[in-house]
Amino acid sequence: MLISPGGGRTLVQVKRMSLVAAEAVGRTLLQQDGGTNEPLLVLVADRVTEAARQLLREAGFSWLDLRGHLHLVHAELFIDADVPKLKAASAIGPALAGRVSQEVAALLLLEPARPASVRQIARTLDRSPSSVSQALTKMRSAALIDDQLKPMIPHLFWELAERWQSVPTDLHGHPAPVTSGEVSVVNEALRLGLANAGATIGWALSDTVAAAAYGAPLAARSDHPPDFYVPDQAVVRRALHLLGPAANHETRGATIRVAPLAMVCASRVKLADEAWPLARPLFVALDLARDPDRGRAVLDGWTPPPEAGPRVW
Repeated sequence: MLISPGGGRTLVQVKRMSLVAAEAVGRTLLQQDGGTNEPLLVLVADRVTEAARQLLREAGFSWLDLRGHLHLVHAELFIDADVPKLKAASAIGPALAGRVSQEVAALLLLEPARPASVRQIARTLDRSPSSVSQALTKMRSAALIDDQLKPMIPHLFWELAERWQSVPTDLHGHPAPVTSGEVSVVNEALRLGLANAGATIGWALSDTVAAAAYGAPLAARSDHPPDFYVPDQAVVRRALHLLGPAANHETRGATIRVAPLAMVCASRVKLADEAWPLARPLFVALDLARDPDRGRAVLDGWTPPPEAGPRVW
């Protein structure tokens, strides 16, 4: 119970969690009534992600991040301040701070029901078992995976989404998705990988156009500029040379980004009625998650085709 200087009393209800990510806010906490006659609900967690903090603030909810921040709001009460840490910082650092940890997280999310082991993950990613083991230890410590190495859904997805970023490059045009003729010479130079898309490395269509192709509830114009992930920076330089830079973002023919993880361009989906190979639904969803308003609303109503990949958000 909180007692104000004027003698007012406020009942407090504490909800304890290990991790609070944005999706947890949207699906559970925001269903609370939150009326002035209700007890003050205070979410107490080892970690509250930055995206979740923003959603909680906007919705008027209270929380305590044990790493050292308190946010209380109720009737005439308002506190938003750093406080002494009540949970010691982990000596092994943030769970998904390194590239290996992000690769492991993505691999687990691509096949969440598949049994995993350190050696099997290490072989798939071509990483050392020791680095994979360390990554898994960090994730287990942060309550992002369970003891069987299965991902905690959707928490692991939203944690990865917070670190999902790459630098966009707007192009004047984009290559034609054909595999024969003179155009194929340019395509080969750009490493499009149009033939046997599921087993080769190449450009992966993502974001709005890919989400629409997978049946996500969003509207995309037929001439909406496509967004692609490409294998490396050398492809970006070659694309700028062959296709030219856009004068500005509004007149772009396409946008390309170096894939944050190599598996994005190495594990693509080719739908029968789509000209371009698509990034897996996980990576398309990570793109959408960067938009806190429109993207999250789309994700709430989108379940991809089972053959393309599971819903993990």
